[in-house]
Amino acid sequence: MEKISWTDHVRNEKLSLRVKEQRNILHEISKRKANWIGHILRRNCLLKRVIEGKIIGGGGGGRSDRKTKKKT
Repeated sequence: MEKISWTDHVRNEKLSLRVKEQRNILHEISKRKANWIGHILRRNCLLKRVIEGKIIGGGGGGRSDRKTKKKT
């Protein structure tokens, strides 16, 4: 690598030009997304069930409307 002091402020773009390295941003994003999904799928949580599509709908458990109670 380049001999850059830790006190020097060098942007990533300039550093990659010095080293002549090409970064593919789309590849990096897809790789990180795959790692994140793998991390979530190892856990047993609500987000895992949402990703897998295993949420069973059932309506809300909140307070019922007063109008519907008066009609019946």
